[in-house]
Amino acid sequence: MANKIPQSFIDQLLTRVDIVDVIDNLVALKKTGSNYMACCPFHQEKHASFSVSPGKQFYHCFGCGASGNAITFLMNYEGLNFIESIKQLAHMAGLEVPLEQTSSTDNSDNVNSLYNITQQAAQFYQNELKKSPIAVNYLKNRGLSGDTAKRYCLGYAPSGWDNIANFCKKSTNQQFLQAGLVIKKDNEEHYYDRFRNRIMYPIRDRRGRVIGFGGRVLDDSTPKYLNSPETPIFHKGHELYGLYEARQAQRNLDKILIVEGYMDVLMLAEHGITYAVATLGTATTSSHLKILLKQCANITFCFDGDDAGRSAAWRALEVCLPSLTDTAQIHFMFLDQDEDPDSWVQKHGKEAFERLITQAKPLSTFLFEHLLKDINLGNVDGRARLNQSAMSYIEQVPDNYFKQGIIDELGKMTRIENTAPVIHKSRTVSSKKPLILPSTVRSTMALILQNPSLATLCPDDLDNLNIPGSRLLAELIAIFKKTPEQPIGIVLERWRDTAIGHELNKLMIATSLIPEAGVEAELKDALIRLQTMAREQEAEGLMAKAATPQGLTQEERQHLQQLLRKKTLI
Repeated sequence: MANKIPQSFIDQLLTRVDIVDVIDNLVALKKTGSNYMACCPFHQEKHASFSVSPGKQFYHCFGCGASGNAITFLMNYEGLNFIESIKQLAHMAGLEVPLEQTSSTDNSDNVNSLYNITQQAAQFYQNELKKSPIAVNYLKNRGLSGDTAKRYCLGYAPSGWDNIANFCKKSTNQQFLQAGLVIKKDNEEHYYDRFRNRIMYPIRDRRGRVIGFGGRVLDDSTPKYLNSPETPIFHKGHELYGLYEARQAQRNLDKILIVEGYMDVLMLAEHGITYAVATLGTATTSSHLKILLKQCANITFCFDGDDAGRSAAWRALEVCLPSLTDTAQIHFMFLDQDEDPDSWVQKHGKEAFERLITQAKPLSTFLFEHLLKDINLGNVDGRARLNQSAMSYIEQVPDNYFKQGIIDELGKMTRIENTAPVIHKSRTVSSKKPLILPSTVRSTMALILQNPSLATLCPDDLDNLNIPGSRLLAELIAIFKKTPEQPIGIVLERWRDTAIGHELNKLMIATSLIPEAGVEAELKDALIRLQTMAREQEAEGLMAKAATPQGLTQEERQHLQQLLRKKTLI
């Protein structure tokens, strides 16, 4: 049986904790009027645009659009999942989390045991490193100090077939297998260590828990590198080596460098460049990028300058396109052929390497350089080819000012104006612009969400209107009428991770063009429009029926006449 946290407890918890205290413990806030401000912890900025409202128990960044309540903040800032965030807030509030039984399978105990096993294994490998002069000398010869090895918890897997099982005697072979530490011999109940005679690189998640390992041989045997397989706690497409250590070195990262290997991360850290991370034997994924952009908006990819490196860079660019925002700064840097960050920084040092980073190409520059390789802009055919090719990539970028800038640049190259509209009807308007509210229901919701006290002015029968969204509007009004003091951050929690919740969150942070003094009058006008719309829709339906052979009943004709004469009373 799985455990579920009751919604009533979540509401109670969010009432007990103060979002200002929660965030101020992690990000220094400064009181400004009725709210608190800070530089946003989710993207790089020089001027504070991150606002925390104690009245609404809600935060919002006017720069990158990040928003939510105390639970959302802990999830995004600390890298916690939903349950972990609830437990941390409950601890702060001195509450015990109650659990309800549901019918789904619960594997939380098993997952916790895997974390324990991988942590024990990491400690075992660290101890073995201290006892192995060969392994220690290998790291010294590579240029690593003991401090860097300790900071990244490096270890050594000795030769042998059952070292891990003998060390973690309380665990079973099946648990070792699930953790990816042993391999089962085909058709036999025999298990042996996956990692043998290798330098071990523990892979830690954003909370610092060991979730897997990378292992490198000390000689010329193959494979040179061996990673943990996919397990219930390790998914290489979602994890980055060195991210935990980078955040430990600098809580609010102002830049991140993505490299290709463990030793690249370690050697850069050895030279004081502590903001490098590496993918785990796979290309950069959209999940990787989403995680990184939550940490920092300034990201540089570092690749070898050969054909393979440039091909890998192009694949990374393609992954980036759907995630580009106005605040994201994505760059690409290329080293000389046969060089990697490990060798380059040892030859030239920190300052020279960081100069290379500052000279990295912006994503748009790399995009056009790549597309122009085989295109001649000196003729119409070439310009048309570039326009067609470039637009197939630009269309993947969300509608924002950055996209408009790329389109403008393309227009200068191709001499083709208006290559594509920036705002597509099927996409959301950029958060930098006022949110366009195409319906009266949506505009009324926005007024209520941003001014909950107005709910008392609304009638109770709006759910009877035959208009899409009117039932949700009526539900919101009922909530605010029943609990007028309940902050919006608590109300929105009940729709977490739903399409409705996503829409309400957008309406909550939509830019209002209505002066505070005119909000009440605007709401009354909106309610009149809603009732008028509902009356007109019903009248149109009856008139359409009147034109059919069936016609209207006497009762329907009377009702139609009433609808046509009726005036809305607010």
